[in-house]
Amino acid sequence: MPVHGRRPGRLSPEERKSLTHGDFWIPEGERGVYRKALQALNGASIPFVVAGAYAIYEHTGIYRQTKDLDLFVEPPAVIATARALHDAGFVMRLEDPHWLAKGAIGDKCVDVIYGMGNAVAFIDLDWFRHSRPGVLAAQPVRIAPAEELIWHRLFINERHRHDMSDIVHLLLSEGDTLDWERLLARVDEHWPLLLAQLQMFSYVYPGYRSNVPAWVTERLIEGASADVARDERADLTRGPLISRFSFSIDVREWGFADPRGEMIRQARNHPVIREIVESKVWDERSDDREPEVGGQKPEA
Repeated sequence: MPVHGRRPGRLSPEERKSLTHGDFWIPEGERGVYRKALQALNGASIPFVVAGAYAIYEHTGIYRQTKDLDLFVEPPAVIATARALHDAGFVMRLEDPHWLAKGAIGDKCVDVIYGMGNAVAFIDLDWFRHSRPGVLAAQPVRIAPAEELIWHRLFINERHRHDMSDIVHLLLSEGDTLDWERLLARVDEHWPLLLAQLQMFSYVYPGYRSNVPAWVTERLIEGASADVARDERADLTRGPLISRFSFSIDVREWGFADPRGEMIRQARNHPVIREIVESKVWDERSDDREPEVGGQKPEA
């Protein structure tokens, strides 16, 4: 494993934002806002986990400068979360009804995430059940589990953001301790995405292939072999589930069917999501359409 704290020499400005560092450093302006948000949620006894750059740091030691804080909550807790943040001075915006809200103080913000942008899943109890304790901005937090972080990042393959490096770093740091059965259950029908990343890991770190149990790769390859002879809809593309930008032409011009739209429609018709949308807690709301790529966080 790389030695934490070892800094390479000549770095570009962009590379300096991602380093193995002794401490997770937050600029003072963001630190005060994050502390206020975490105090508000802890004070209201709202279960949440921290994901994003801080969770990656806790699992891998990699520090990446970030301009927001990702707080994951279950959908039933969204209104209480928004109310607690609002009472703490945040301007609350419902950004994308089925998965994302934002709380802002000036130009500093926290993201309240309660589902995947492609509507594959909502945040559920396992994010909390398998989390671990941490401290961020002098506040106690729960850190998102590595299995859920990998699952979530399998769907982030936008042209301007690709989370492959996060996945392989998680496999390098914690692959030998992962609950692989649980990860496979999480991935479910989207297992080809995991197989692709395991192959990438094997390529990037050939000396650490043992971090992935042989039976995991064998099971996925068996699935791939069975898939060869399986007929699928010729007019279907799952591309928009991993990148709306890159595969928009397939849907808009080439006539491929896109499951993402129907999945989002079903998610937005869920009673809990409708309750979130109808709540009076929001100071601002985005257009009800799914925003264009580049106008929001690109996570799946």
